[in-house]
Amino acid sequence: MLRLLKTNLIAALLLTLFMGIQSAQAAKSKILVVTNDEDSSYYDLYLELDEFDNAHGLSMYDHADKEWVQFQVKDLSKGVDLKKEGSHKVIVLKSDDFEHDRGGHFLVDYLNNGLTGKRSDLEITIDFDGHSWKVFHRGAEIEQLNFKVKKFLGKTVGIDRVEIQ
Repeated sequence: MLRLLKTNLIAALLLTLFMGIQSAQAAKSKILVVTNDEDSSYYDLYLELDEFDNAHGLSMYDHADKEWVQFQVKDLSKGVDLKKEGSHKVIVLKSDDFEHDRGGHFLVDYLNNGLTGKRSDLEITIDFDGHSWKVFHRGAEIEQLNFKVKKFLGKTVGIDRVEIQ
C-alpha cells in the first residue's frame, strides 16, 4: 500500500513538472505567409510567444529548405533581414514602436531594383486583440504577402510589387 502511494505521488510530481515545463515553453503563432512568384517558394512568419501571449521574437519557416530563421524583437528597430541575396538585403522588416503585449507598426522594405539600388516599402501593422495576433494593411486584415519579381534581360533584378491577400 505504501509503495503504491509513493508510486502515485512520484507520478503526480512528474506530471506536474512536465505540465509546468510545457506551459513555460514558447509558443509560435503564425501571422503571415510570404510568397515569391519566381520560384513558387513560400515562407511562414511566426511570432514567438511566452505563456502570456507576449511576443519576444519572430521566426520564419522556409518550406523549400525546411529551415527556421529566428529574429529578436529588440533587433526590429534597426531592421531584420527576411531575405538576402549575396550582399543585397532584398526584404527587411523594421519597427520602431513594437510593444511585446500589443504590437506595432512595421515597414516592409524591399529591393525594387538591384541595378540602381532603388528600394520601395509597404506599411503593415501587427496587433494583439487580447486573443490573437493579426496583421493589417490600411486597416484591413491580411494573411499573405506575394512578392512579384522584376526581371531585366531574363534575370531577376528586384521586386516589382507586393500583392496583399
